Amino acid sequence: MITSHTKILQEDLQPKTIFLRGISKKYPLIRPVSKDVTDFKDFWALKDIFFEVYKGQALGIIGRNGAGKTTLLNIISGVISPTHGEISVNGKVLGLFNLGVGFQDELTGKENIFLNGIILGFTRKEIEDKLEAIIDFSELGEFINMPLGSYSQGMRLRLGFSIIANLDFDVLIIDEVLAVGDVLFQNKCFSRLMDFKRRGKTLLITTQSMDLIEKLCDRVLLLDHGEILFEGSVLEGINRYYALLNTERFFVGPLHRQKESWFENTKKWADNLSDWGKKFGTKDVVIDKVEFINKFGRRCESVKSGDPLRVKVNFVVRNIIKEPHFGVAIFRNDGVYCYGPNTAFDGYEIKEIKEGKGCFELQFKKLLLAPGEYMVSIAVWDKNEILPFDFHNGYYKLIVEDCCNSGNKFPAIPTQSQLLKIPFKIRAISFLQRMNLFKDRYRYIPDLEILRDRWERKIENGGIKIESVKLFNFYKQCCFFSFGEHSREKNILITNKPAELIVTFSGSINYNKSYLLWIGLYRDDGICCQHITQPFSRIRSCRILFPELPLLPGNYRLSIGIWGTSERDFLICHHGVYPFQTVFNQPDHGTVYLKHNWKWRFIEN
Repeated sequence: MITSHTKILQEDLQPKTIFLRGISKKYPLIRPVSKDVTDFKDFWALKDIFFEVYKGQALGIIGRNGAGKTTLLNIISGVISPTHGEISVNGKVLGLFNLGVGFQDELTGKENIFLNGIILGFTRKEIEDKLEAIIDFSELGEFINMPLGSYSQGMRLRLGFSIIANLDFDVLIIDEVLAVGDVLFQNKCFSRLMDFKRRGKTLLITTQSMDLIEKLCDRVLLLDHGEILFEGSVLEGINRYYALLNTERFFVGPLHRQKESWFENTKKWADNLSDWGKKFGTKDVVIDKVEFINKFGRRCESVKSGDPLRVKVNFVVRNIIKEPHFGVAIFRNDGVYCYGPNTAFDGYEIKEIKEGKGCFELQFKKLLLAPGEYMVSIAVWDKNEILPFDFHNGYYKLIVEDCCNSGNKFPAIPTQSQLLKIPFKIRAISFLQRMNLFKDRYRYIPDLEILRDRWERKIENGGIKIESVKLFNFYKQCCFFSFGEHSREKNILITNKPAELIVTFSGSINYNKSYLLWIGLYRDDGICCQHITQPFSRIRSCRILFPELPLLPGNYRLSIGIWGTSERDFLICHHGVYPFQTVFNQPDHGTVYLKHNWKWRFIEN
């Protein structure tokens, strides 16, 4: 029996929004047997599907590709009819199968709002009432009056979801369309879905993201080959789905011995500087106080480079949250990601936080950042960092000051040109050279502006040459070796392990003049991590030891030069021509690993 969508009035405390009994769907499968003969066979996309969904519930429908998920959602939304069975839906259904269905490139964003809304079944009056809210949610600004053909794909997705997020419905059906725009807008979309749940809307969701299913859904339905394998708790359903994937593979290759997992890259830039100073989140948790505490235990707005720092965060828990994690991220004021530890990366598991108050602390043992102005983000996330409970994005300013008693006694480089202050050891110079450097230190600062157009270039103007460059890792393996124009990469460096650099020179130079050996550590995107300088003496070999090189995973480049203080130019400069890579055995964000530890406590109401 086939029954069209009808409204069912329920008198009980939990009215059924969706009611399915014995739903099956058959398609004819045509298979050519020979040139003149065709075989017809029935293909059952769904077989005897029974389940109910109550008002305000979120049901996750999971399964492998071809399991029947989309067919089931199309039947519930009224797009197609079942072959057998009974279905009833109480309320207005909005099916989200393709964001921006019917969009036309020659129309403006605003005109497409009306077009898309009418296609979805809403009247012009309903759309006009929601127009301002749709435009505000999309964050498209003046672009809303420009032709859709000028939009990027991310802007189209923003507009499509904004229409859905602001129209009225009772049941929302979402089929694999939740990767909307950038990370912050995705969080905004997830927050809106959580808001729908709180307002008593019914959600049906299919996605391959089990993190999203775990976060949003109250129950799970596992489909395979058109049949229900499991219906029940979210975690058990996800575990059964993973077990299904592990026992029934499309392809099974030869087994290999698993090697230790190494992370080869990290996130190194802020997402969107225009969102700094804003707060996002569901507000199930509210961060109400953030303090920076110096080595004397006092609240501060600035700290000296190399000193310890504590970040203390107080918060209020409004609703019970499961498996959260805490995060702190430090950015330079131009958006360069310095470091962003969180409790999930560090392996901590927080099962649940109940309604009440709490606080967490992050203590950095040494803040290895160069003097300058930095912005700090504070957040309480769900365990997979999909949905923020409260996220203060670039909200707090931290000043890092120069340390007058720094262990590096060599002349200073302008602080704005480097990011870090990593400890290192270098061959000692004489007491007389130290005195001359201290007396006339700014004379010895290279003019780094002239390097802007010399990236990945070798420039040699004097009689001296770089004979070889060797970089050794923790295992005393040479990561690269260069001789003249020939170089080869061999191994990699490991974050927080020792590294040693040896540079040798050949040729002649006039030692009556003052020269400076300059070495620069750069990210491969041109951001300078650190400069090292020392007087260039008659010693033809320079050895620099990093007791721990805390550069986070990624690709880096080494620059080497000799600066003539009289000439005010580099006699020789190989800028960004020596590549090396760092890896780490744990995930992280940023450029430098800062040793730290976490503390937290909770007080229930």
